[in-house]
Order: sequence, then C-alpha cells, then structure tokens
Amino acid sequence: MKKVSLVSPCYNGESHLAYFIESLLAQTYPNVEFIFVDDGSTDRTGEIFSSYQKRLEAKGWTVQFIRQENKGQAAAVNAGLKHVSGDYLIWPDSDDILYPEHIAKKAEFMEKNPSCGIGFCLLDKVNENNLDKIVGRMGRRPEKEDNLFEDLLTNNNILWPPIGSIVRMSAFDETNPQREIYEGRGGQNFQMMLPVASKYPAGYMNESLGKYVVRKSSHSKTKSDLLQQRHFNLLSIWINTIQNLHGVSEEVKVQSLAKACSYFDFVCPAVKKVRFLGIPLVSVVTRNNKKKVKLFGLLNIMTLVKRGRQIKGRLFGIFPFSVK
Repeated sequence: MKKVSLVSPCYNGESHLAYFIESLLAQTYPNVEFIFVDDGSTDRTGEIFSSYQKRLEAKGWTVQFIRQENKGQAAAVNAGLKHVSGDYLIWPDSDDILYPEHIAKKAEFMEKNPSCGIGFCLLDKVNENNLDKIVGRMGRRPEKEDNLFEDLLTNNNILWPPIGSIVRMSAFDETNPQREIYEGRGGQNFQMMLPVASKYPAGYMNESLGKYVVRKSSHSKTKSDLLQQRHFNLLSIWINTIQNLHGVSEEVKVQSLAKACSYFDFVCPAVKKVRFLGIPLVSVVTRNNKKKVKLFGLLNIMTLVKRGRQIKGRLFGIFPFSVK
C-alpha cells in the first residue's frame, strides 16, 4: 500500500483545527505521513494539535509537528515539502473536512491512473456557521480536450481549494526538483499544480470527498484585498512560477507569461492601482492602441496590442508572441 503524505499549514487555527483533525482520525487509509506546520500561531493551535498527536499515531500514521515564525502559507508548505517521503501528496487547509474514505479513494484513483500527475475530486461547499448544510458543489469541469496547464494560467475553470487535489510525488519532483515554491502571500496552490500540469495530464474523480469550508475571514474573500494588492501579488507569483518551470522550453515560458500577463491586465485592471511608497508596482500605459505593462514604473515587462480576439506583443522588448 503506497504511502500518502499529508502536509497542512496552519496559522491561528484554534477555532477550526479540531474538526479538521477529527476528520483525519476518521480516515480509513492506514499508510499516511502527516506533516503539520504551525506558521507562528499566537493562539492555542500548538496545544490543540498536541492533544491529538498520540491518537493519530495510534492509527499507525507517522506524525511530524513543525513550528516556524509567521511567514505565510507558501513558506509553511515549503517547510513541509522538505520532509515528504510519500508516493502521493495532499495538502489540505487546516479548516477543511475530509470524508472518511478521502485519502483511500484518492490513492486508489492514482494507482488506477498511472499516467496522471495530478488528480481532482469533487467537494461539498459549506459555511463555517453550519458545517452540516451543503450549499454547493465544487469541481473542475474539463473541456473535451482537457488542458489544465493552459487553464491555470488564466484562472479558467479551476478547482483551487487544495483539499480537492492529490499529486504524484515522482511527477512533482521531476517538475519541481528543489521542492520549493515562491514564498508570496497567496497563490501557493497555483505553484503546486502548474509545474506538474506542464508535463502530466490530470485525472478527475466524479465523487465528493470532502467539505470546503467558507469562512468570512478568508483573505481571498476580502473585496479590497482581492481588487488591489492581492492581484499584484498573484501576478508576481504567476510570473515567478512560470519563469522557474523545470524542463519547459523558453518558447513555452514566453507564451505562458504572455497569457498570464494579458489575463491580469485585461481581466483584472485593478493591478494598475497598486502602489508602494507612492510608486506604481504595476502600471499600464496606453498609447496609439498599444499597452505597455511596467513594473515599478520603469521596467517594461511587455508591449501588448489587442486586435479583436488576438493579442500580439513583445516580452521584455525582445520575445515576440501572439495569443488568441
């Protein structure tokens, strides 16, 4: 039976950590390595986890507790990745709920689909004030010709909650041999999935295997954050991740950067408004039907010309590209 590694970052999880760990105690799959990363919590997170550790180990699981100063979820994921020794990896948030056969069915699916580098299940959506009431169902609905890599670049039909994913570690290590993602504030799930999707197909389970809990305090639900600083943070993470793709041609990187930047420019114009110490972090200047995308008001990332449904331009003034 293959080993499944489960990495969970957590910051101040006192209000929800118990129901997450209770769902782990109910898991039917025995060969699990659980790596819990406390990202500098200031509440009772560490104490609550310690109260459950022996019960988790009694299941036959290997349990590791890592504590670091607060650096954000991406940094916490990095800390956990260094200790992963399993054949498969799941990295759920510490406020989600796994159904009892969650790990078993994901591992079984990956065993039956050896060509897949990443697998997705369906999820039931619930609100934090009523965990028993399902308010929706989430899942990726691939087109006839599934292309997860292309869709990730432009946020098209993606199941973002990490509880919905499982990756094959041999594929992950091949495409991210350093086991390192950019430690920005957010975007860690994009970084975990994109390298694998650049080389391996995805597979889909037509069954809900967990509950994604919507919380009011989630930073991704905060409108001001979403419309301003968050978009710039995500743009910088997208660029960094694409530039560091392993085993991908420069041509593919250029095309991918073009698609990602054009998405953030034309679909998310709020990135133009983000400033730091009065300096525009991202600015878009329009002249003669051309858009110039600049960082810090100086570095010209690319020139864009939109003609109908086609975008043409140059990246860093050198690499030509076109996107339909």
